[in-house]
Amino acid sequence: MSSERASLDPKSNRGVRSQTLERALDALQILADGKRRTSQELADELGLHRSIVYRILRTLEDYSLIARASDGKYLLGLGMAALAKSGMGDLEVQVAAVLQELSNVTAATAIFCGPQRDDAVVLASTRPSQRPASVAIRTGTRFPLNGGAPGMAILALRDPREDESDETALARQTGIVHTKGQPFVGLEAVSVPIRMPDGQEASLSLLFPVGDAEATTVARELRTYSARLVLPSEVWQH
Repeated sequence: MSSERASLDPKSNRGVRSQTLERALDALQILADGKRRTSQELADELGLHRSIVYRILRTLEDYSLIARASDGKYLLGLGMAALAKSGMGDLEVQVAAVLQELSNVTAATAIFCGPQRDDAVVLASTRPSQRPASVAIRTGTRFPLNGGAPGMAILALRDPREDESDETALARQTGIVHTKGQPFVGLEAVSVPIRMPDGQEASLSLLFPVGDAEATTVARELRTYSARLVLPSEVWQH
């Protein structure tokens, strides 16, 4: 599993790694889909012996990064939320404010994504306040980087690859990616790549039912609001 997921990882060929730590992170990534699993189920998915996985789980449990439910199955623990809170810091408030305003202006669902190995992960999501029946995307949702506009926008921040999609190559030139039915069936996604001030890769996207909005109009708003995310909060708040 680790070798398969390393294909799109920009750091996959850098230096020597800890195999034990990599296995622990793989376990966390599997549990990130929200589905509870037994130690045997995790061992099967990781391709490891159950005794190895059990030791990993016990260590992660000691740090509250995972927890064991009453049925004996494992899930992500509250310690993960604490780490995420610290990692986002003031950015969390900034992103939430920008996404909510963007959603309201465009009447579409806005999501902010970051990369994790070969996946794009939804770190924040908002719906337009005036349209309670709009599409809801759960925070933590993940999909392949090459499986839709939000992930392709992130790939556009990286060096070109021979096997990359035409959409990714075009996004590197235009700064916009537009897909239909990917990564979510029945929805259009328009995304812009964002290089955060600290150098991290991200994307800002708007999602709406197919044919429900003009991609050019949506793209214009995305460019405007994405600029806020790379400015200090004291600048865009005034």
